[in-house]
Amino acid sequence: MKRFACSVLGCLILNWAAPGQPVVSPAVVGPREGFEYLGRIEPRHARDIKSSNWAVGAETMGRDYTIYANWREYFGPLGVKRARIQSGWAKTEKQKGRYDWAWLDEIIPDMIDQGVQPWVCLCYGNPIYPGGGGTGLGGGLPATPEAKKAWEGFVDAFVERYGDRIAEWEIWNEPQGGVKGVPGYGDLVIRTAQVIRKREPKGHIMVAAGGAFDVDFVDKLLELLKEEDKLHLVDEVVYHPYAYNPDSSYGRVAELRKVVGVYSGRITIRQNENGAPSQPGSFGALAKHDWTEEYQAKWALRRLMGDLGRDIPSSYFAICDMVYLVTESGRDSDLRQGEAEVRKRVNFKGLLAVNPEDKTVDHAKVAYRAVQHITAIFDNTVKRIAGYACRVSGGGEKNTYSAFGYRAAGGGRIVTLWRDGDKPGVRPEKELLTVTVEDGQFNQPVWIDMLSGEVYRIPGSAWQWQGSQVTFRNMPVYDHVVLIAEQAAIRFAPEKPD
Repeated sequence: MKRFACSVLGCLILNWAAPGQPVVSPAVVGPREGFEYLGRIEPRHARDIKSSNWAVGAETMGRDYTIYANWREYFGPLGVKRARIQSGWAKTEKQKGRYDWAWLDEIIPDMIDQGVQPWVCLCYGNPIYPGGGGTGLGGGLPATPEAKKAWEGFVDAFVERYGDRIAEWEIWNEPQGGVKGVPGYGDLVIRTAQVIRKREPKGHIMVAAGGAFDVDFVDKLLELLKEEDKLHLVDEVVYHPYAYNPDSSYGRVAELRKVVGVYSGRITIRQNENGAPSQPGSFGALAKHDWTEEYQAKWALRRLMGDLGRDIPSSYFAICDMVYLVTESGRDSDLRQGEAEVRKRVNFKGLLAVNPEDKTVDHAKVAYRAVQHITAIFDNTVKRIAGYACRVSGGGEKNTYSAFGYRAAGGGRIVTLWRDGDKPGVRPEKELLTVTVEDGQFNQPVWIDMLSGEVYRIPGSAWQWQGSQVTFRNMPVYDHVVLIAEQAAIRFAPEKPD
């Protein structure tokens, strides 16, 4: 038998059609004979959820690679409670000393009204200043005295304007490619954090783990801040664990936690940018795989639920496909520097597909609905059970699984389970496994496919008590997340099969 730590949650949802879009659901196919179809998970609007672990990326609006007005109607219905936006210095300050906040005034209040709290990644330079840096990834940090002073002025004005509505401030996006080592970024962190704290003494400040994810960079950065007596300026370290198999990153996450713990028991970590494409030919990370919308959705389910099972605040990147302008070299373009041979490339990691010509939404992808299934169930009322004992048997000899246990508000248990050894879509076949849990607390258990949102009653012949244990036999398990849950712990809409 294979043993795993488990965690449980509760509350279900119904497949929801995005505004203006038809409901597109997988066909209702029973997981196995004897399972009675009950309905689908019912999505919840962000306004109806008090708090949760979930965020979504709403980046690149400062460079107009995606347009808020085009997708705002899909935003609240996704059910996330936080969103990451970027500050757009060059978009806001096109003339030295003059700030145009109109684009942010359209976004920030509306997000909050929809029940989603944004945080701001203060990042990317402004070419109107000599040494001011570029507007894309790797474009460089403010480097000259004039540019540094202008940056601090922009940050100060930003916090003054939005500090009553924004509580969390991230300092730069993946700075490692745009700085000469840790000292340059450390200087930026200190300068920027001091400006924020002067305006907002309780402002929550995040620093980046180098590029996407560099534990050594974090170690050196925290050592520098300690030597400068500036560790008190940092509340959180954020990282971007891009990997074709989302379950393969957690060894490095454990290393990151260990390094951060050496310097402070107060500083936490957050996964604040991670996603997978929905088709081949994507711009950016993880492009070299035969992606489909289904594979993307499986990837998203495993990343978000893997994070929850390890108590990591988690964000999916991104809400919408992004239409980048890139140079012949494939580098994110800075049109203000007159780049030649600029062309459009689409980053297909969005939960919403776009029409590249005008960046309007074409449709909500399978992953959009999959994330809705998560946000509808796993809110702040569902608590992970540390060390929840769960045994899985009957699978392939080389197969490995992830399983976590949760307790819903009424006490009902939820077990999350998936096969984790391969990239999503490589081995999608169903396995029928035996799952044994301690302290089961099950009276009317259901089986839930988190990809489709379908809910089935587990027949009495498939489960039994054995002392303090509950054993479920022939439970369908795939390369995406399924749940075994107490029915009362789940919100779902009853529905008859098509």
